[in-house]
Amino acid sequence: MKPDAGTLRIGSKTETRTMSRWHTQTERWLSHELHGQDAAADEAFSQVFAALPAVEASGDFVRGAVHAAWLARARRRRMVACAAVAASLVAAGAAGVIVYGLSGGASGWPLTTLAGVVTSSTLSLLMAAVASLEWWAATARASSMVAGVLAMPQSAAALLAVEVLGVAALYVLLRLLRAETEFRNPGPLCL
Repeated sequence: MKPDAGTLRIGSKTETRTMSRWHTQTERWLSHELHGQDAAADEAFSQVFAALPAVEASGDFVRGAVHAAWLARARRRRMVACAAVAASLVAAGAAGVIVYGLSGGASGWPLTTLAGVVTSSTLSLLMAAVASLEWWAATARASSMVAGVLAMPQSAAALLAVEVLGVAALYVLLRLLRAETEFRNPGPLCL
């Protein structure tokens, strides 16, 4: 259902009149188009858009658009820098391979040094990972053994017996303390 141009309330009376004028201009334009009057339709078409109120972007929208543009610029700069680093690494690697190939493999010390460093660091990292996994497995085995012992019926019965014995000891201690309190404070001597 379309709202009536006269009852459309956007914000102020000026905006209502502007929308009413726009609605009238639009009807004129469409009727000229319908009847085939091209010159009058073009004139009415230009008046339709002249009757529209000016739309301005809000401050929040402008700030958001500028912020997004700066973020895109920063992201583009980071990508260019990363691409430049990657390209220089590829070029350096290619140059090293070419030099090594041209020298005939006579000077293989850089490759053996690099291989030694990589294998020793990889080996120590691998050994540390294996040791941590062994400790984890030992801890898991120990905890499962403790859980198995506590889950046995004999262990449960022993734990229950210790608890009952502890409750009985507390009860006896309470009775002794009451008896001592009654002995020290017998109350009034007269009946």
